[in-house]
Amino acid sequence: MTRREKQASETRTDILNAAQKLFAERGYAGTAIADIAAEAGVAVPTVYASVGAKPLLLRHLLDRVDQKAGVAELAAQLVREENPARVLALQVDITRQVAERSGDIIQILSSAAGVEPEMAEAYEAGLERHRAGARATAKRLHALGALPPDRSMTEATAIIATLTSVPVYASMTATFGWSFDRCVEWLNETLAAQLLAHPRRTR
Repeated sequence: MTRREKQASETRTDILNAAQKLFAERGYAGTAIADIAAEAGVAVPTVYASVGAKPLLLRHLLDRVDQKAGVAELAAQLVREENPARVLALQVDITRQVAERSGDIIQILSSAAGVEPEMAEAYEAGLERHRAGARATAKRLHALGALPPDRSMTEATAIIATLTSVPVYASMTATFGWSFDRCVEWLNETLAAQLLAHPRRTR
């Protein structure tokens, strides 16, 4: 990487960090490109040239979510895992990492969805990715013969998707003051009770 490329990359990172901070503090609709430029210490044209308009800024922030949470690595472990309780624990941990490291970005997208049709589509796409992850977890449990006889994969998917959603973590931590560790403990216990025919230890 040349010196110029390095400077451009650093400027881009500064702009995205500024956008994330201000979107979280003021909301998507309440933040102007000029505010982001001032926070990042650059000119307004630099924001457009380096990253783009507000919708593009938010899309680039969304790209950070899975990367910061290590989703790909955890998902790869999940589909190889032989212990059903560990399968559930990995699903719980995926959303825990997203909620703990990028919960502000998810909240920003949720608020932006109300004012930008493009962001509404992005938000729905994110929800569908979460549902797809829940379906993959239910499928893995089914393949391991772990689901109770009276629990369909459709029901299992609904339970997993609902209980491991970012809003559930946000409610438990922000509203009720639970730690993320306590959330994980409760979710693991609850999901095992609901979805495993013979609950086993996660280790």
